[in-house]
Amino acid sequence: FIQGIATSIDALSVGFAIADYGFAMALACSLIIAAVTFLMCMAGLSIGRKFGTRFSGKAAVLGGVILIVIGLEIFITGVF
Repeated sequence: FIQGIATSIDALSVGFAIADYGFAMALACSLIIAAVTFLMCMAGLSIGRKFGTRFSGKAAVLGGVILIVIGLEIFITGVF
């Protein structure tokens, strides 16, 4: 979730700001963004491995409940 937010904000800000940068500055910014994104992905994988085995059954049930709620919301919005 945090990575998704960070990536969206980075993409928006880079899109506005990078047009004014020279090649070297754009390359440096891209490398920094890539490094931060990589570190966040590795942290997410580590957390997922640690808690995934412990909560795998409960997470599957929670995911199913969330999908059902989203489906009901779409159905109710479409009908009414």
